[in-house]
Amino acid sequence: MTVLTNEMFAIFDQPEFSFKKIKESHSPAEVAELKASFKNVWQIWKKVNETVASQLPENKFAKVHVESWTNGWNLRDHFWASYRLAYLADANPCLGVMLDKKQLQVYLMFQHYKSEQRQGTPQEYDQLLTEIPAWARKLDLSHWYLWDKNEMELADHMPLAHYLSEQQLQQRFNAEAQKTSFLLGKFAFRDQNQVDDMEKYILDALLQLTPLYEKFSLN
Repeated sequence: MTVLTNEMFAIFDQPEFSFKKIKESHSPAEVAELKASFKNVWQIWKKVNETVASQLPENKFAKVHVESWTNGWNLRDHFWASYRLAYLADANPCLGVMLDKKQLQVYLMFQHYKSEQRQGTPQEYDQLLTEIPAWARKLDLSHWYLWDKNEMELADHMPLAHYLSEQQLQQRFNAEAQKTSFLLGKFAFRDQNQVDDMEKYILDALLQLTPLYEKFSLN
């Protein structure tokens, strides 16, 4: 059981993430200390996601992908992991888990990065929008949000409850989202939601999203 601490969020309270620029204003010792701090939090993050993966239904999911804490030139401004159903291991839709300076989020997404190397189009994925009302009927809508791919990562997204309760809002969102793709997920905010068990929080949200994710089909 891993507690999500403010220190884990605070690692991303950085004015600069480029190694080149960081080295211009920090001593080698300070750079080394910063790297060590990032890597320490990332190692916790990696272990949390590996534990979550081990608790998912056996053989249902492909191996979890935990993105590195650096891309070689920059520190990451968030930590990210992706989970794919085994039979959709080569498809673009996936379940993502992200930690940044504002929130922990577990969400369904279409992975546009290198999407040409995988199967499934945004149009096929966006058909899942029609499945959301039925999927959400038994869901506690607290802390669930829906947003468009073009919204900024740290923007305030639309509560799923608002989307489901207003028909016109739902129609407008669907029309816009179908030009790109939508994301749907559960959030724990740094200044609001205490997460005493990260593994349970992530696992529960992944399992809640899975029935909707399973509705995706390649035409």
